[in-house]
Amino acid sequence: MVELLGTHCQYPECNTLDFLPVHCIHCSKTFCKRHGSAPDHSCISLQQTNSLNSSTCSSFLPCAFVNGCKNQKGPISFTCSLCLKNFCVEHRHIDDHECPHRSQQQPPTHYSSQTNKNEIKPVNNFPTEKFLGTKNEALANKVAIMKLKQTAKGPTGVPMENRLHLFVQVDDNNDGNNKRYPFYLSKLWPLGKGLDYLTKELKLLPANRLILLEREQIPLDLSTTISDLEQLHEADVIILKKI
Repeated sequence: MVELLGTHCQYPECNTLDFLPVHCIHCSKTFCKRHGSAPDHSCISLQQTNSLNSSTCSSFLPCAFVNGCKNQKGPISFTCSLCLKNFCVEHRHIDDHECPHRSQQQPPTHYSSQTNKNEIKPVNNFPTEKFLGTKNEALANKVAIMKLKQTAKGPTGVPMENRLHLFVQVDDNNDGNNKRYPFYLSKLWPLGKGLDYLTKELKLLPANRLILLEREQIPLDLSTTISDLEQLHEADVIILKKI
């Protein structure tokens, strides 16, 4: 008896013996050249996969924020670690959805950072000052900014491209207090929100404060988004001044 070579096409209406069969990666069946592609043999496995992906993408989950949410539903849901309810991206933080269990809070909120575990340590004056006016100034600036990014503390969840790294100095009418603390803020925040965040992280007493840009000794507009403040640059020194 002569042994037949090749494989029969598994398409029900074909059954052709093919010496170079095609293996479908979706349904794991073997077909002839004419029915080898998924559309040609109406691959059921591929159709089921596409249907599942489609239903997943079109499902939107409700936000449990009690005071109403303008988005109401979203494709991604965030579960609060305290009240265990699901919220949209806008109300995912404990303070944002006014979680009733905030007093039992253990995980950090969006106003907290890794600084809760490690004390915020001041740094020496901006390291490039001794290089001013020399050919090494540009290099010293780059090195200083790199060190600032390594030590800066800030709110969790802010992508690197949205961070502005700064040195923060506190002026509460205490002479001789020129310590500078490395921080980063979200460029998408109004500067006033940045002031609130820094006040809380540095554990300052409640008071009316403004933010001065040390380089020009000018107050910055707290209502302006940080990215829109043309005077404010990476590694600038800002002063929290009590008024």
